[in-house]
Amino acid sequence: MREPTASPIGGSRQPPAPPDRARHPTERRLRLASGLILFAYATCHFVTHAFGLLGVPAMETASRALLLPWRIPPGMALLYGALLVHAWLGLTALSRRRHLRMPPAEAFQLWLGLTIPWLLIGHAVNVRMGEIAYGLDDSYWRLVHHYWIAAPKQGLILQLLLLVAVWTHGCIGLRFLFRIQPWFFRWSALLGALALLVPVLAIAGILNAGADLDRRMAADPSLAQRLAPPAGGTPAAADLGRLEGVATGLTQGYLGLLAGALALRMGRYWHARRSRPVRVSYPGERVVTVPRGFSVLEASRWAGIPHASVCGGRGRCSTCRIRVTAGADALPPPGPVERATLERLGMPPGMRLACQVRPSADLAVTPILAAGGTGNLPDPVLAGLLDGSGRELMVSALFTDLRESTRIASNRLPYDALYIVDRYVRAVTDAVAENGGRVTSVAGDGVMAVFGLRGEPEGSCRDALHAALAIWNAVDALGREFQHDLGRPLRCGMGIHSGLSVVGFVGAADHGPGRTIQFLGDTGNVAAKLEEATKRWECTLILSKDAAALSGILAGDELPSGIQEVQARVPGRDAPIAALAVRDPAALAARLGARSARRRRAFK
Repeated sequence: MREPTASPIGGSRQPPAPPDRARHPTERRLRLASGLILFAYATCHFVTHAFGLLGVPAMETASRALLLPWRIPPGMALLYGALLVHAWLGLTALSRRRHLRMPPAEAFQLWLGLTIPWLLIGHAVNVRMGEIAYGLDDSYWRLVHHYWIAAPKQGLILQLLLLVAVWTHGCIGLRFLFRIQPWFFRWSALLGALALLVPVLAIAGILNAGADLDRRMAADPSLAQRLAPPAGGTPAAADLGRLEGVATGLTQGYLGLLAGALALRMGRYWHARRSRPVRVSYPGERVVTVPRGFSVLEASRWAGIPHASVCGGRGRCSTCRIRVTAGADALPPPGPVERATLERLGMPPGMRLACQVRPSADLAVTPILAAGGTGNLPDPVLAGLLDGSGRELMVSALFTDLRESTRIASNRLPYDALYIVDRYVRAVTDAVAENGGRVTSVAGDGVMAVFGLRGEPEGSCRDALHAALAIWNAVDALGREFQHDLGRPLRCGMGIHSGLSVVGFVGAADHGPGRTIQFLGDTGNVAAKLEEATKRWECTLILSKDAAALSGILAGDELPSGIQEVQARVPGRDAPIAALAVRDPAALAARLGARSARRRRAFK
């Protein structure tokens, strides 16, 4: 496949590509339904294993209740039908993949999904086919004996690997399915605990059941004779040999299908390289050349271009949406999944989902929600600052809040609104960290930060003002990025105040994740109230005169027109607070620059 190249859009128009059958809603529903059925069975099975903590008899009793629905003919037909459908759809999806570049979680889930049948076939043949075809005992007595005593190295280890692989594969799939739902975040801690608890208890139950069987066999030698595998030359031994042959044949057949799927994918790759490629142009004169059949999202991933996609390219969210600036008339119309999302959000013409668009002709696009960085910047202010008892410091508090967040959330998918707020919060926290501050709390779209933890009062307020300017510029940039989505500029309000506060760690007894730095006093409250006053004074930033004097921006010339002296009323205080309302970031930047120049001349 060709590497991304920089070239202009061109070439003759191609006919619309046929719809990708891998994206057909029926196929999606089959994959989802079969996966949920298999996960339900795995849950019943692993909970039964957990009863092994009470011994083998408890496992056997629990299996009669939990596994009975899966042992009757309708349940067996549903289970094995779901298994065959899910496996076949997985191999089909693998053969259709244009490339194997994907996020780590998707790659791990794919690898587990391909490994599970290889681990499962021998167990399924030994248990279910042995019981149906040859009347073998499928009780936990025989199974625990087989995997614990008769074949511990091969059987037990493989079964534990199978348990972990099945559960992990299913949990990753459920997370991809539900993480865009609003309730998922409220229940994520509990769901995570259950996801960890079930396999741990299941493994512990298997191990304890094996130890329990050892004790029972030592106390009752006849039990060991009844559970021992049949001697060679007997009809029962011949049945076991035939089962092993069937398991080997099925395993080889699966590996052949897997090799065939990979070979088919490689054949399509070879053919695609020799067919007419498609060029997808991005902002910044970057052009990615890919074979026809790639989606725009796949083209972005192939070229390493950041492109948001919360649901992993499954069409369940709209974070990958793009604006098509050239070549839209050669695109196939939106399919049912894409059309439903676009209509729900009321997207204008020219807006498409990158994961669903597979161009057959050259195309120019602009990602609406380009993926941003994580913002995990180093924070040096914590190292060696506090000894645990707290310290009284002159600090500066910066509080910022996103305007009209309710309007942002309206007429959008919940995760889309959360994505915009998350980008805003990350921009704020990055600006604070880059200017030596520390974010102490995030409540929705409200962020509180403190400056001056190193004990430099004058520098603390200047750092807060530099952070405010960086936030101002970042919000303007985000507004331009989201202008086609929001329809109006993105705005925020900020308040800054300086004063004495007691700064210390609050939380758990150790210095781990449970402890956070907080500053106690009136400084943060005043900063928050000044932010509220920005709405009344129709400005973006209000800083108290105390903070302005501490920073030095009041010295010298008169204030420019973009900065106005105001009297801000704060609830709980009798007299208003003298403050500065800033409407022009350039005016504030000029004052800060002049102050820095005066400081350099003074040092000389």
